[in-house]
Amino acid sequence: MAAGQNGKHSKYPHTFTPIQLGPVEVRNRFYFSPHGTALTVGTMPSEDFCHYNVERVKDEGCGLVISSLVVHDRGVIYQPSPYPEENLPSFKAMADAVHEAGGKIFGQLWYWWGTLGQWQPLSPPAPSLAASAVQTAWYEKALSTHEMNHEEIAQMIAAFRQSAAHLREAGWDGIELHAAHAAVLEHFVSPFFNRREDEYGGSLDNRLRVLIEALEATREGAGPDMAIGMRFNCDEMLPGGYDQTEAAEILKRICDAGLLDFVDLDVAIEPNQLGIGMPPVFVEPHMYAPYVGALRGAAGDVPVLSVLGRLTSVEDGEAALASGLCDMVGATRALIAEPELVKNAFRGREDRSRICIACNYCCAAGNEGAQGCAINPAAYRERLWGVEHFEPAATPGKVVIVGGGPGGLEAARVAALKGHEVVLIEARERLGGALALWADLPDRDFYHHSIDWWQRELDLLGVTVRSGEEASAASVLAEAPDAVIIATGARYSQGGRSAFLDIDIPGFDQDWVYRPDEILLGNEPPVGRITLLDGEGLHTSAGIAERLAAKGGQLDYMTPGFAPVSLRLYDSLEATFIITRLRDMKNISFTPATWIRQIGDHQLTVYDTFTEEERVITDVDALVLSTGRLPMDSLARQLEGKVTQLFTIGDALAARPFAAAAYEGQKFARLIGEEGAPATFSEAYFRPKEPELFPTPA
Repeated sequence: MAAGQNGKHSKYPHTFTPIQLGPVEVRNRFYFSPHGTALTVGTMPSEDFCHYNVERVKDEGCGLVISSLVVHDRGVIYQPSPYPEENLPSFKAMADAVHEAGGKIFGQLWYWWGTLGQWQPLSPPAPSLAASAVQTAWYEKALSTHEMNHEEIAQMIAAFRQSAAHLREAGWDGIELHAAHAAVLEHFVSPFFNRREDEYGGSLDNRLRVLIEALEATREGAGPDMAIGMRFNCDEMLPGGYDQTEAAEILKRICDAGLLDFVDLDVAIEPNQLGIGMPPVFVEPHMYAPYVGALRGAAGDVPVLSVLGRLTSVEDGEAALASGLCDMVGATRALIAEPELVKNAFRGREDRSRICIACNYCCAAGNEGAQGCAINPAAYRERLWGVEHFEPAATPGKVVIVGGGPGGLEAARVAALKGHEVVLIEARERLGGALALWADLPDRDFYHHSIDWWQRELDLLGVTVRSGEEASAASVLAEAPDAVIIATGARYSQGGRSAFLDIDIPGFDQDWVYRPDEILLGNEPPVGRITLLDGEGLHTSAGIAERLAAKGGQLDYMTPGFAPVSLRLYDSLEATFIITRLRDMKNISFTPATWIRQIGDHQLTVYDTFTEEERVITDVDALVLSTGRLPMDSLARQLEGKVTQLFTIGDALAARPFAAAAYEGQKFARLIGEEGAPATFSEAYFRPKEPELFPTPA
C-alpha cells in the first residue's frame, strides 16, 4: 500500500479518500459504472453476476458497484429486475457478496424505449412504453413506442416504488434512477421525445413531473438508509432536445428540491449516440469532461459522479477528482478489461494492469450470442477463470506455443500461471500477430497497449520467447513438449475468395495485385489509381484504404453490398467513425454493389452484384484484394498424433474475431496436464457440453 504519513495514499489521495453519498459512506471514489450484462437466470442475478462484481471490489478494489436493473420485469432484455418478489433472495445474495468484499452496491433502475420484450416466448414483440409515440432507432427495427396514458404512468411510478422497496429488503445500499440514455424518465423530460399536450408535456414543469414523481416514489420505497441519485444527460445533442443551459436548470431544480444524494453525469442517447456512449479509439479520451464541467455548479453541494468517457486509468481519474470536476469517477470497460485496475493502483503496481483498448468487443459480442472482453477472456467467467483460479496443473510439463498473437500470448501466460515450462515461438521479429499489424493502421496505435501488457506478463512469468524463428514440426518436436498449442493465425486469400463469393478471381496472380498481409508487412503498392476490393468490411480494409489514400493515390473502395463496412463494425460502434474518416478523404470514392469478374492487364471486369451488369475499368495501377482469410494450420496437421496434447486455436483453427483467439488461448491452456482433459480440439469440441456460466441464481 502506498500510504502517506496522514494515512492518505501517496499517489492518489483523492481516489482513495472515502465519500459520503447521503446516508452511505463509500470507502474510495472509483466506481464500477452501470451497464448491461447477460449474467441472469430469467430476471434474477446469477451466481456469476456476483463473482463478476466482487472481482472488481475485493481487496482494495472499487468502493462502489452500480448495477443496471430493469424497473419492471416486463421491460427485461437481459438485465435482472428487482420488481418480482421471488427475485429477492438472489438480490440479497449479491448484496451480501459485495459487502463481504468491502464494497457498496447501488441499483440503477430504468426502463428503455428499445425494450420490446415479448408477450410470451417466440411471440411477436410487445410494445415499448414512452412519453410519446416516437420512432425507435435500434438497428433495423422500424417500430414506434406506445404513448403512456395516466394509468400506465401510475403503474410505472409504482414499479419504481416496489423495486426500490425490494432492493432495500435485499440489503442494497442505494438507487440511481436512470434519466439519461433515452430511458423513459429522459423521454418525459426531453422536449425532443415528449410531444404530449397534457400535464406531463409542454412546459418544463410538466416535463419534470414524472421524474419528480419517480424520485419521490423511489425514496418512499427505499426508506431513509439508502442513497438516492440519478443519472442525467448533460446535453441531448438532438435537434429540439434540451441543451446544456436547460440541463443545468433541470439539475438545479432537482437538487434544490432535496431529491438527490448524488448525480451521475454523462452524455449519449441510446442508440442514437451509442458511438459516444461507449467511445471507440477514434474518440478522444474523457470527451464528457467539458459537459460535466458545464453542469457541475448546478448540482450545488450534491456529489457529482461521472465516467468521463473512455477513462482507462486511475491516474486520469485522480486528475479529474483533484481538479474538482467531479467527486467520484467510474468506468465500465476499463474494469471489464482489468478487474484489478483499482487494486493495482492502490498497491503501486499499475504495470500489472491491462489497459482497455476500446475495441468494443464487449458491445459487439452480444450480437454474436457472446459476452466478454477481447483482451481479458476471464471477464464474465470470474467464478471459473478469475484472478485467483490458477491452481497448479495436476501434471506440470513443457508447453510449446507457436504463434505470438493474442491467442498464443494468452495461452503462454495461462500455461505459465498453471506451473508449466513454456516456450513461445513467433516467426516475426515482434509479438502481437495480426493485432500488432492492425495497431499500425491510422489512429489505432492504442491497440499496442494490450500487446505490451502480455509481453510484460510473459517476462515476469519466465516464459521463453523466441521471435524471428520459423517453427517446423521437427523443431517443435525437438523441444520434447508435453503439449503444443498452434496459434499461427490466418492469411488473406491469394485469389480473392470471400464470404460473398468463395472462388478465386481469374487473374489474381499478377504482380500488380496485392493482399492486406503484404501491405501491412511493408510491401505497399505504388501511388496511383488503386482499387481496393473489400470482402470483409473490417478494420483492415478501411485502415489500408486510409493509409494508401494518405499517400496521395486515388482509391476506389469497392464492396459487394451497399454498406462500406461490415455490420460487425456497427455492433462495435466504430462504423460511423470509420466511414466518416474515409469520406473525409477526398481521394477515396465508393463503388457499392460491385464485384470483380476478372482481372486483366491493369484492367478489371466488374459486375453489379444485383443485376449482373458488367463493365470494364481500365488504367488501374494496383488492386488490393482485402477479401476472406484462410487458417494457417499446416503445422498443426503435421503434428497430429505426435504429442500428448495438441490444440489449434484462434484464426489457425478458423478465422474469426480476434477475441476468439485470446479466449481459446486461455481455455485450452487450462486443460494442459489435467487429468481426464481432452487431448485435441476435436475431443473438446465433441464432448458433451458442460454448463459453465450462470447455472444457478445468486
